[in-house]
Amino acid sequence: MQASRYSGGLASRLWWLVGLSLAGFAALAGVTLYFDIRAIEEERQVATRHIVESAHAVVARFHDMQQAGQLSEADAKARALEALRAVRYGDNDYIFVSDMAVRSVMHPIKPELDGKDLSQFKDPNGFALFNAFVAKVRKDGKGFVEYQWPRPGKELPVDKVSYVQGFEPWGWVVGSGIYVDDLRAVFLNQMMVDGAIVLSALAVAGYLFL
Repeated sequence: MQASRYSGGLASRLWWLVGLSLAGFAALAGVTLYFDIRAIEEERQVATRHIVESAHAVVARFHDMQQAGQLSEADAKARALEALRAVRYGDNDYIFVSDMAVRSVMHPIKPELDGKDLSQFKDPNGFALFNAFVAKVRKDGKGFVEYQWPRPGKELPVDKVSYVQGFEPWGWVVGSGIYVDDLRAVFLNQMMVDGAIVLSALAVAGYLFL
């Protein structure tokens, strides 16, 4: 009788030990994966910020030419937009320009938006992203904004993070963004894999105990 109680208590403790070990493994794998994904996302954000800063410098150069009398304001703006419209990098990422009146100035992927009032334009979550660009520039001069937008050639909006920077002389908002839905999908898929591994290990441990 005592031996039976002892063996039952031992089995219970072993179950707890195995369960805690597997839970610890799952937690460690999840935390490690999360920080790996965040590091990749931050690297993409830094690269995007550098692209926008370079685009801002291009706009400033044409503005300087206007100030020097080498170009009219209309020609300076047109040449700046022409230079930015052609830029592609990463996974077909691009540069866009709107203004502080929440109008699209240049969108290379959706040129039908150019010149339109976008103050009522919202993503599927009801987020007025172009208003948010202006608000970010008014508050900080530049920064990141999260929203949803379709990938080039696609219709379904997905998670995206854009960096925007204001160009005060022309009242422009210069921006570019990265899509982060792929990174979040990787994170969720790997968490499902880790969960399946833990459940499988528990099943094997249960079979061995029985």
